[in-house]
Amino acid sequence: MATQRMPRLKQQRSIDTREAILSGAARVFARVTYAESRYRDVALESGASEGALYFHFRSKADLARAVLAEQQERMTAVLVETEAEPGTGLDILLRLMVNLGNLIARDEIVQAGIRLAGQPSTEVTAEVSEPYVEWVRIARALIARGVEDQSIRSDVDVDVYAEFFNAVFVGSQVLSGLEDHWASLPSRIKRLAPALEAVLSA
Repeated sequence: MATQRMPRLKQQRSIDTREAILSGAARVFARVTYAESRYRDVALESGASEGALYFHFRSKADLARAVLAEQQERMTAVLVETEAEPGTGLDILLRLMVNLGNLIARDEIVQAGIRLAGQPSTEVTAEVSEPYVEWVRIARALIARGVEDQSIRSDVDVDVYAEFFNAVFVGSQVLSGLEDHWASLPSRIKRLAPALEAVLSA
């Protein structure tokens, strides 16, 4: 039995180390830009050795990509949970903005991904830009769903309003990030929600 437990323990330690490294990297990216960040800083912040860092991530770009990928996984999980709840297309669209705002306000990995997106590097350009395009597609699908279930006016331009909603959300995200490191994002979105609902309501 002991020999069977050893591989599982090693695997769990590896998972724990990787998570600690990502959290440490998030805190480093919070303090300094991607260009200024160093492996040594991440090792110190995470409590991992530089050897462990190189074992999990071969370069700083790999580490940044991993943070961005984890950010998207966490945001996608919120999307899946929100879509699983009952409601119209408009209900889900507004609820998704609230739920994502709450996630951003509390999650250091998600915050690190946003910071990385705000300081683009040629090493991670695709990873930074694609999620924004994808979230426009998600908004478009929810608005189309709202038109179909009649919670959203039938005369709306789906493409225009998909971009509009993302512009509002990203703008709120930027302002709250500058103001108080996203602490105010949930309340900012809550204040905007009635106006956004009025724009689309059938």
